[in-house]
Amino acid sequence: MIHLKSGNEEIDAILGGGFPENGLHIIMGAPGTGKTILAEQLCFANASPQRPILYLATFPEPLQKLVGYLQGFSFAAPEKIGTEVVYDYIGEEVLVDPERIPARMQELLTLHRPKIIVIDSFKALADLLPDRSAWRRTLDAIAGMLAAYDTTAFLVGEYASSMINDLPEFAVADGILDLTRVERGSRDERFLRVLKLRGSPFIAGQHAFQLTSNGIQAFRRFVAPAVPPDYSFVLERLTSGISGLDDMIATGWLRGTATLVVGPSGSGKTSLGVHFLRGGLDEGEPGLLVSFQESPTQLFRMLTNFGWEPKQILGPGKIDHLYITPVELQIDLVASEILRRVEEEGIRRVVIDSVSDLQKGATDSQRYREFIYSLTQTFAARNVTSMLLAEAVGSGHSSSHGITGHEVSYMSDNIILLEMLLDDDLTRTLRVIKSRGSEHDGRRLPLHITSLGITVG
Repeated sequence: MIHLKSGNEEIDAILGGGFPENGLHIIMGAPGTGKTILAEQLCFANASPQRPILYLATFPEPLQKLVGYLQGFSFAAPEKIGTEVVYDYIGEEVLVDPERIPARMQELLTLHRPKIIVIDSFKALADLLPDRSAWRRTLDAIAGMLAAYDTTAFLVGEYASSMINDLPEFAVADGILDLTRVERGSRDERFLRVLKLRGSPFIAGQHAFQLTSNGIQAFRRFVAPAVPPDYSFVLERLTSGISGLDDMIATGWLRGTATLVVGPSGSGKTSLGVHFLRGGLDEGEPGLLVSFQESPTQLFRMLTNFGWEPKQILGPGKIDHLYITPVELQIDLVASEILRRVEEEGIRRVVIDSVSDLQKGATDSQRYREFIYSLTQTFAARNVTSMLLAEAVGSGHSSSHGITGHEVSYMSDNIILLEMLLDDDLTRTLRVIKSRGSEHDGRRLPLHITSLGITVG
């Protein structure tokens, strides 16, 4: 089966390779969700002399806007407009006499002979024929013509999900792609969902996307396989980079494991994570610090305070720093960028600071748990050793849920609890409260943070 590209590799992967050729596909969503951008993006991604495209506007005013707005997008190729990508208008006579829709479509298909046609907005045509039986006859005629001309059709419309079971165009559609915009406090998040795609193994569920100058950039919903992947377990002890900490676990910190570090603000979580990455760098292991609070300037200052030269240890192939503001945090975007850097840079250690910020960026608690599980499974399959930092909640330490309040403790191989005793002097302590399959020293030991680094004991 031949697939047409969407203009974005992630969307193509979500679709199982792209849109099946010679199908009839609906791109639906409320105004402002990005339907037209996606439609134009896929037009220029597929246009060629052998594959001419007709973009059909159903009202005269949007035709000029459609072409004019293209100037802001990198995917637009002005040299193709008028030849490989033709914009046309369905005509005033159709607005006056909607019964002429099939005849006008026949004229346009005969004139342009397109291999791909986009009708924007197709729902506007349906609204011209409020009589359901008349619209069904018109729809059948259009579908028959498209099949006869060997044309792939994309029908763009301001459809709501409640219309899917009632309108006949959804019954004849081979593919349905739904774009939505969801308010999250003061910001919006955008998602696309494949509701139907005949003959393609598409990825179900909501997938985040952004509108950029390159068009629609999607991020596949990050999930682990239904069955965890097989991977070769490496019985290799790693150094944590922290004096006194390595001796607290009998088998050491094993490669590919996940360690959860829990503590209140100021307890030393970020410092611990940075030392873990520095310890790996000293062993020739590139690392990645993913932070949502620690800006590059703040990280530079912290490293300098420890007596390290930031320019010597920061950067790809050393300790890479991925900083994403928590204000616009989208967890699938985070996963996509983490995995890209892990693959491209050969990263062996990852610190996420913090999973508490990821929890706030997730759409719901179940999605957050699925995300953390998928992330730790993916790291384990690649023998990437990870450290997840989390803010402590409450005062109880008797249950895994009570430690973090995020129900992720059970997904970790090791758990380190950091505490602060506020007497006349501030005393920081560290305790290993879990090490899966290994003996460990569970005592509460002093944690010292000085200009020379971190020590335990």
